[in-house]
Amino acid sequence: MIVAGIDIGSRAAKAVIMKDSAVIAATIGDTGPESVKTSYMTINSAMEGTGLSLDDIDYVVATGYGRVLVPFARENISEISCHARGINWYYPSVRTILDMGGQDCKAIRCDAEGHIADFVMNDKCAGGTGRFLEMIADVLGTQLSEIGDLALQSKNAIPFNTICAVFAKTEAIAYLRQGVTRSDILAGLNEAIATRCLNLLKKVSIEKEFTITGGIAKNRGMVAKIAERVGLEPLLAEDPQIIGALGAALFAQERYLGKETRKEAKIQYGYNDGTGDYFITIDLGKCDGCGKCVSACPASVFEVVHEDGREPKAGVAETARKRLSILCPGYRLCSSNHEINCRSVCQHGAISLTW
Repeated sequence: MIVAGIDIGSRAAKAVIMKDSAVIAATIGDTGPESVKTSYMTINSAMEGTGLSLDDIDYVVATGYGRVLVPFARENISEISCHARGINWYYPSVRTILDMGGQDCKAIRCDAEGHIADFVMNDKCAGGTGRFLEMIADVLGTQLSEIGDLALQSKNAIPFNTICAVFAKTEAIAYLRQGVTRSDILAGLNEAIATRCLNLLKKVSIEKEFTITGGIAKNRGMVAKIAERVGLEPLLAEDPQIIGALGAALFAQERYLGKETRKEAKIQYGYNDGTGDYFITIDLGKCDGCGKCVSACPASVFEVVHEDGREPKAGVAETARKRLSILCPGYRLCSSNHEINCRSVCQHGAISLTW
């Protein structure tokens, strides 16, 4: 039995191939402008040297931002589910996951089987993501692969007022012109990002066994600062960047063997932007995917999500996730102006708002 998982992320594409429950190949490459082309290049790179062709792979599951555009995948599953399942393979004791990706950060709580119990994501601002660190590395004239170790050389971390990608870049340039060392600038940014990550983790609860996944988990300076702020040393996989693809491969194995196990979770969309908390939580166990919330919402915040092989469920539309505080006035104000709203039409009480 040969299966594969492919993760087409916003910045990097990853693939993992497993044979009889063992990883036999893995690869990481850049995500190109065309997801279909990227998916073929990534899986071909993973198969290189294995003697395998795509026809030899019994089942492929895709995940990541470009998952719906992988033509050879039998199914696509969210990256949140795949990260939880992937890290469970490495560390079954882990219950709290901080996934630091190319364009967003996610805090995930899972159970002993790698099922999602809760999660929250902050995708409104690029601050603290892989793209943000690429930008800062460019400003400082440093290779991205070197900024982690460079930050550890800091003698006096410089405080940053914000990690908004635009303003932090401006501050970094100003400090650089003042003669502040690159290591002190990086250490200051890591401190600000670690604080944001801590606040995100608190929303799902931080348990003793926790981990960091995604490409930023390879940044030693960032990991050290997060460990300091959280007060716990994270358990790190051999390559934290392939955990999503590994989880997808494990799902592929499960599907192929017909041993699928599913457990519904609560999914939380939203962010804290300095003016307050703006979160919409959907209990997938209660949601029947009726879609009434979609038509009831005057701000067009909701959509019905169809994932391969799963019952349809309500979700927050991709176009609304970074603008929730602008589009949605919150339940209290909305209900005072609109008799019919997302909560009033949800018969099972699956939707809640924190405003």
